[in-house]
Amino acid sequence: MVLAEVISKMNSNYENRKHGGSSMVFNMQEKMLSAFPQIGIENIFASDLYLPVGQRIEPGTLESLKMAVQEYKNANVLSNSSKKLS
Repeated sequence: MVLAEVISKMNSNYENRKHGGSSMVFNMQEKMLSAFPQIGIENIFASDLYLPVGQRIEPGTLESLKMAVQEYKNANVLSNSSKKLS
């Protein structure tokens, strides 16, 4: 996936939504996380609150993104294991 592909997919997603179709934004984010891990997990929004209320999304794409984010975190993000001082 290259930047031109990302832009093309975003434009296609916009046109699809404009004509009453469902958004594939979560699917695109999952593909970008896989293709460009250097983007960073902080730039991927895997939350139900991310899209405006009532916006239609393709079934399963949010769940799929959440799983991809969790796998990324498990593989790349260090856990905080410091002890609390009392």
